[in-house]
Amino acid sequence: MSWSNAHGTAMIAAAQAHEDLAVTYDDGYVDVFRALRTERVEVMGQLLGGLLGLYVGPEDGGPACLLNAGLEEVSMRHTAAHELGHHRLGHRTSYDHQHAPGRWGEGWPQHERDAEAFASWFLMPRPAARAALARCGLVRPDSPHDVYRMARWTGTPYATTVRHLMRLKMIDRSRETLWLKHSPGSLKAELAGGTPVRPRNHVHVLTGAAHRATVHAEAGDCLLLQIPGGRFDLVPTGLSSTAPEVSGQMSLLDSPYDRTHEQALWVSEDLVNDCTLTAEAPGSSGLFRVTVRLTPNRRGADHYRD
Repeated sequence: MSWSNAHGTAMIAAAQAHEDLAVTYDDGYVDVFRALRTERVEVMGQLLGGLLGLYVGPEDGGPACLLNAGLEEVSMRHTAAHELGHHRLGHRTSYDHQHAPGRWGEGWPQHERDAEAFASWFLMPRPAARAALARCGLVRPDSPHDVYRMARWTGTPYATTVRHLMRLKMIDRSRETLWLKHSPGSLKAELAGGTPVRPRNHVHVLTGAAHRATVHAEAGDCLLLQIPGGRFDLVPTGLSSTAPEVSGQMSLLDSPYDRTHEQALWVSEDLVNDCTLTAEAPGSSGLFRVTVRLTPNRRGADHYRD
């Protein structure tokens, strides 16, 4: 069977899973861990070296899955959706290793192709992709920077998002090939414009289209306001106007009165509950506001619950 067949099967299976598990697409974000819990698949995170994850089938005492807690959140979310795919598609116990060198997806067994395709369709059904683009103020992506920004709302890896946009017919094959040559690190740096961000963290670009949305962020992520003349209002507990150290250097924000302080905030580990972040937006009848939600450090079993 081909990748096309895998995606055809996965699209239907993911849509059925969305219906069965009452999945929502708020702001483009699909909560895969809630879905696993609803499906009664036990989940645990541990450091696993080169292993991305493990699905344990009912024949071996499951259903359950073990995820590599050393992965960044978006990679762990994709792996979790991949393991959910094994479960929903009736696969047996499967070990999912880091991809071998060479062309992505080449030589994969069919059950791995099916689960990988399921992960993309489960995390990025067309309504979620459209909602994420809308939060960027877009209808379709016009650049790899747009895809990076969109992927922050869907909570998915950059390359996976590019490939799936082609499947959704939102970009063509030539753009997919070209945009896959860009690294998310370089795109992040260009969007940040010199604002310091750690290698594992992300930049969430907030335009007026993000008003009243929920941002899912990791500790260390940067929230970058891009509303002409806009500036953040009071800084809630759990957010900081001081950047973390990057590559052993102190923050580039030398002055407490630097204008950048009013346009960039960083998420800290002290953020326990959802917080509301507001900003003044010239010409607007009210305050711009978003909800910031910290994704937990997922190790053990407790961090996969609400």
